[in-house]
Amino acid sequence: MKLSKKDVKILLMFFGVLFLVLSYFFVYKPQMEEASQIEAQNVPLQERLDQLLEMAKNREFYEQETESMKQEIEEYCRNFPASVKQEDGIVLAKNMESSLDIKISSVGLGQSEFLYSLDGQSSEERIDNASETLMQQGNAATEEQIRELEEMEGLSEEEARKKAEAQNAVDAVSDTLDILLFTPSLYRVQDTLQFQCTYNSLKEAVKYLANQTGRMTVNNVNASFDSATGNLSGSMAVNLYYMTGANTSYYEPDAGSVAYGTDNIFGTIEVPANPENAGEENPEGAQTAEGGEAPAPEGEGAGEAAPQ
Repeated sequence: MKLSKKDVKILLMFFGVLFLVLSYFFVYKPQMEEASQIEAQNVPLQERLDQLLEMAKNREFYEQETESMKQEIEEYCRNFPASVKQEDGIVLAKNMESSLDIKISSVGLGQSEFLYSLDGQSSEERIDNASETLMQQGNAATEEQIRELEEMEGLSEEEARKKAEAQNAVDAVSDTLDILLFTPSLYRVQDTLQFQCTYNSLKEAVKYLANQTGRMTVNNVNASFDSATGNLSGSMAVNLYYMTGANTSYYEPDAGSVAYGTDNIFGTIEVPANPENAGEENPEGAQTAEGGEAPAPEGEGAGEAAPQ
């Protein structure tokens, strides 16, 4: 079949239009959509880049501010002891009794409670992260580590593997200790004091706690009038705070002189078995209160009788 020139031109025009349509839908449009996606992804990246460039311009300022904040944090952390033990609560109660007109009948010693960590993690998160670090770095040695040891120290493959695994274990323990011990973390111990005192003494007790060098607060006070004594009786919950990982030390409280032991563990009063005869007998040759010889007992012949 022979096509005329007109038909050839129509076919060429048709194929040209078809090519343009196919190019638009299968080439141009997908590339434009991909370009739009890349441009949308570049928006936050460009913002981050601008932020980093701005920070780079003020690098010295940020370094100075960071160092200043570190010093402020260290100075603040030094206000906390490294630990709070049971004897701290006992000595605190003893000192309150010695310094104030207050009687403390019992001290309820609390347990340590995690409050906050400088990295913002909870106690469970810090333990999980430490365990994860230990598991990750405690894995088998990588081929790169083994190859480096073989080349640098001339070890066999098995020796290099064992040494690399041992080094990984040491690094894992070190990183775990850094997470658990060297990140400042705040803890609280809440002790409960059972007391009896006057109203003025109770106010003085609150002032006394506020003036202590250690970090402590009064969590709550429950007091009621005691008709038997005419004073107040109740309980006071005292929060004692300490911080770990802050390069501080623990100092044992000064309990003063304490008497140890007793001659009578039951606290009874010793009474003579026969109080009527107690002290009546004098041993032979004993001296009187005036220092003379005690008189001889009657009927024992102080000497021979005179002749009649």
